[in-house]
Amino acid sequence: MDWIRLTKSGKDLTGLKGRLIEVTEEELKKHNKKDDCWICIRGFVYNVSPYMEYHPGGEDELMRAAGSDGTELFDQVHRWVNYESMLKECLVGRMAIKPAVLKGKLWHL
Repeated sequence: MDWIRLTKSGKDLTGLKGRLIEVTEEELKKHNKKDDCWICIRGFVYNVSPYMEYHPGGEDELMRAAGSDGTELFDQVHRWVNYESMLKECLVGRMAIKPAVLKGKLWHL
């Protein structure tokens, strides 16, 4: 219940003052510390630093996905959890779509 109270407090849990951004892989990798921890789940990036002390599996478990795409790890442990609802106040933005090169031409996936 303390986590729910914190998410309803109006405190900026993203660290971005309410704006959503497009996150590159390079940017995501920079946020890999306990006090600055971003995790990508299914293309959405969350600042989970404020959630660290509330995570039932502990900080170490969250840190396994710090600065990276944690979708596979998340699905292995608790695919059934509604992370979108739990972490909506921590949403930083979406992962940037990387252009792909096919037969010498630039395409956007």
